[in-house]
This record gives sequence, structure tokens and C-alpha cells, in this order.
Amino acid sequence: MIEALEFKKRRDFGQVINDTFTFMRQNFKPLIKTYFTFCGLFVLASMSTMLMQQYKTVNVINAMGNGGSATGLGLYGIEYFLSIIFSLASYASMSVAILSYIAIYVQKGNQTPTMEEVWGFFKYYFWRVFGSSILLLLMVLVGFMFCLAPGFYLFPFVTMMLPIMVIENASLSYAFSRSFQIIKENFWITFGTLVVVWIIVYACMSMIILPTTLFSMIGMFSSKGAHMSLTLTMISTVLQSLCQVFTIVPIITITLMYFSLIEQKENVGLMERISNFGTSEKPIDTRSEEY
Repeated sequence: MIEALEFKKRRDFGQVINDTFTFMRQNFKPLIKTYFTFCGLFVLASMSTMLMQQYKTVNVINAMGNGGSATGLGLYGIEYFLSIIFSLASYASMSVAILSYIAIYVQKGNQTPTMEEVWGFFKYYFWRVFGSSILLLLMVLVGFMFCLAPGFYLFPFVTMMLPIMVIENASLSYAFSRSFQIIKENFWITFGTLVVVWIIVYACMSMIILPTTLFSMIGMFSSKGAHMSLTLTMISTVLQSLCQVFTIVPIITITLMYFSLIEQKENVGLMERISNFGTSEKPIDTRSEEY
């Protein structure tokens, strides 16, 4: 039997990456079930509004390419703002659902949580995380506006705040200061780990979305005037929405980083193992001896 992954331990860069996919592999079915149970409605809402926005975009671009009177200002309708809101809600719901799963998993001694247990966490934290996500996104966008560097600097701190809010039941202000406290001396390892994982995620997403995008671009430039294929654009939008499931991976990664950095500074897991030493029976190894 494969031993369940332990979160409360120190990890280096390679161990964090490897254990991210180990945890994903060990808990694949319950994680996917959690994702679709608690995020499915938000993903569908985000997909629907994006499809409406893309439908309008294609019509506007094709009309402009054919010498019509349409302007780019027509792109920014109610669909555009709804797609942004539902996309944020989709990401917030995914973050809360996966973080709730991991928090309960750790509390239960590395045991798979039930949907009822995850729901208890989800309904408690969703609105807190959703509201905080809007403020954090605005803060990062402002950072990127100032020569990009402040945005990249804030990226790991902002990402770390969500695990702190769920696992430590923290407010946004506490999570903000706690994040800087945890990462302060480990900025580059945290930043580098997140960058590598996001590159892997975007590579996987691109492999699925790229074919329809390329066909759409080829069709657009090979025809007379600017003409986008509505069918291919819609397919790309649906695939893009479905590929959001890949962002489960960086959520697991940042949570592993959280526990690793906490262990370096506070030795929480070590102290728990010392206090529990001798209180549980060691399982009997029934495997046959090999010679």
C-alpha cells in the first residue's frame, strides 16, 4: 500500500514539484470530484459569458474586416464584465475547494475528506476568499503597471495568502502580514517553484487549446479581409474553460510550500510527531521476506 503524502515536512525545490504530482496522483478521483462538485456551476457560468463575449467579438471583427461600421468599443458590453466576475468566482471557488480538501486531509491525519466535510469549509470561506481575490488582483495589476517588477515581486506573497486564509482561518490583513513573514527569507525558492509549476500548467493547457487557435488564425489570415471562424473560436473558448482544471496543480504546490516554510520556521510537524511518539501502534508488516 502506498503511504499517504505528509504535508507537514520540509521540502526543497525538487521535492515540492515531485510531491505536487504525487499528491495529485494519490488523490486524483476525490480531487476531480471536489472540483466539479463545488466549482462546476461557476465554470459553466464563466464559460457561458465568455462564449457570449467571443460571439460578439467575432461579429465585430468580421464586420470591421468587411468594411462595416462596427467599432472596438462594442466589445465592452455586459458580457465582458460578467465574464470577468464569473472567472474570478471560478478561480476563488477552485482555490477554496482544493484548499479545504487539503486542510481537512491534514487535520484527519492524511485521510481523504468527505464531500460533506469539504462543503462545511467551502461555504464558510468562499465569500471571504472571493472578496479578497478581487482586492489582491487589483493590487497585483497595479504592481504590473509600474514597470512589471512590483507585480512579479508581489506574486508569491499574494499566492501564499489564500492557503493562510483557509488553513489558519485568517483574515485578509493577517494573511497579508503572515505571508511576508513566511516568505521573507525564502522569496526566490518560492517564486521559482511557482514559475516552474505555472510553466508546466500553461504548457499542458496550450497543447489542448493550440490546435484550434492555430486553425482559427490560419483561416483568418488566408481569407480576404479579417475573418474569424466562429466555430473554432467557440471551441477554443470551451476548451479554455475546461482546462481550468489544470490550475489545481499550482494550488497544491503553494500549499506544500506553505507547510514547508512553516516547518522551517516553527517546526510544527516535528513537534506533533514528538508529542505523538509512542501513542500509536506501529502497523505490522505482513509482506513476505525477500532474499
